[in-house]
Amino acid sequence: MALIIIALIVVAIAAYCVWAMRNERRIEETVRIEAPAHEVWTVLTDFPSYGEWNPTITSIEGVLAEGERLDVAVTMPSGWSNRFRPSVLRVSPARQFRWLGRLGPGGVFDGEHYFVLEPQDDDSTRFTQGERFTGVLVPLMKRVFADTEQGFTAMNAALIERVAASRR
Repeated sequence: MALIIIALIVVAIAAYCVWAMRNERRIEETVRIEAPAHEVWTVLTDFPSYGEWNPTITSIEGVLAEGERLDVAVTMPSGWSNRFRPSVLRVSPARQFRWLGRLGPGGVFDGEHYFVLEPQDDDSTRFTQGERFTGVLVPLMKRVFADTEQGFTAMNAALIERVAASRR
């Protein structure tokens, strides 16, 4: 009887893991910045100055190059803060960069964070900050997602202000 109960528990856990892995969550915030993409890129990749203007990502250290690891500190609107070491996935100057952060081994709670700059005909930039979350903990992280969305909104607004100040 005990063996049947253990087998049922294992099957239930496996079924949950399969279901959870198919339920990714994506958060995106897009803003228009009144500056060319190369100027936005300059501010966005000036990591040493993040502590001066960025309310959410308060510091980034490391080399922005594919395959490198960054040291990132975040403070979310709820007050929760953390440091993590994501791997840089893609760097396309004045267009995008992406990193992958993981909580635990891959598949537990992974976040692919991206910053995308799209030049517009009027010399402005459409800037999108987003993250695609995957892993078995995704269904349990609703509060994290709400906090993340607020953090993106706050950072994007601060980026608009910082770019505008750099143009004066």
